[in-house]
Amino acid sequence: MRLHFRPFPGLTLFTVVSLVILIALGTWQYQRLQWKTALLAEVNQAVTAPPLTSLRDVERALTVSTPVDFRRVEFEAQIIEGQSPYLVYSRDKMELKWRPFYAARDSGETSLGTRSYIALSPVPDSGRDNIQPRNRDSLNLAGYVRTWRRPERGSTKSTPELNRWFGFDPLRETAPWADGRNQTFAANPIDTRFYIDVVEGETSADTLPIKRPEIRNNHFDYMLTWYGLAVALFIIYLILHVQRGRLGYKKA
Repeated sequence: MRLHFRPFPGLTLFTVVSLVILIALGTWQYQRLQWKTALLAEVNQAVTAPPLTSLRDVERALTVSTPVDFRRVEFEAQIIEGQSPYLVYSRDKMELKWRPFYAARDSGETSLGTRSYIALSPVPDSGRDNIQPRNRDSLNLAGYVRTWRRPERGSTKSTPELNRWFGFDPLRETAPWADGRNQTFAANPIDTRFYIDVVEGETSADTLPIKRPEIRNNHFDYMLTWYGLAVALFIIYLILHVQRGRLGYKKA
């Protein structure tokens, strides 16, 4: 007895190409599964960690690659004087809003200390022109550390000259300042790896609820789907050849 196999040329070519595509998709979903699982573990480590107490603490945590996204923080902040806030697009249901981002540092530090952004509550579009620079000695703030996400491709283009930001990216954009000059962030070094999502009215991070983002992780199901389709296609391919007498054992 020997194995006899005479493949259909067209069907074989279709099956091979399809299997390559399906296996590649399954492998891609496996890689996404690994990435998403690690991301969720990092988020869980950050949200359950004790609150940080300064911008410098956030900077140090990032320097040693400690997860900080959505970690609670409280600190005494000093808004950098004279700077116009960056107005970043926000949407609450069907209402257009703008969220002011102010540059700030730890209160009591010099201008060379750690500086980052604090994001306050969104303002309706009708009140956009009433948002002014804030000059205060210090503010006791509490909120959540957020790491920057680059704008998605195809998002609405920002117009810095109008201080309208869609997908604000401080790593690349030029900063409009209150005195009318355009200065780059390189000339005014600010830690652009993170900002503080401030909860206005709160001054203690201990009273803030743990904030977990809703991050779906369905990649395991997707992976099984693609691999399962590949297995099913291969089995159908074999069955068709067996039924047509092109695959089986014959006497030597």
